[in-house]
Amino acid sequence: MAYVEITVHGPITYGADYVVVQCPACAATHSHRVSGDLGDDSVPVSLACVNGHAVPIPSDLDAREVLFIVAMRAE
Repeated sequence: MAYVEITVHGPITYGADYVVVQCPACAATHSHRVSGDLGDDSVPVSLACVNGHAVPIPSDLDAREVLFIVAMRAE
């Protein structure tokens, strides 16, 4: 598989209380870009808000699983 960048329209939530992932720079919650390589675990998965700011992936989320789920839903 290859490197992918996919935009998620709508909030990304996690946990039993459905906490929303939020950009620490601009507080954007409605759209994020997930990028990484589906076949190479050595390439880190990154998350950016709609405005291009880097968003830390919460420790409660498995970044590789998020990338995989988003990629499968995008197809």
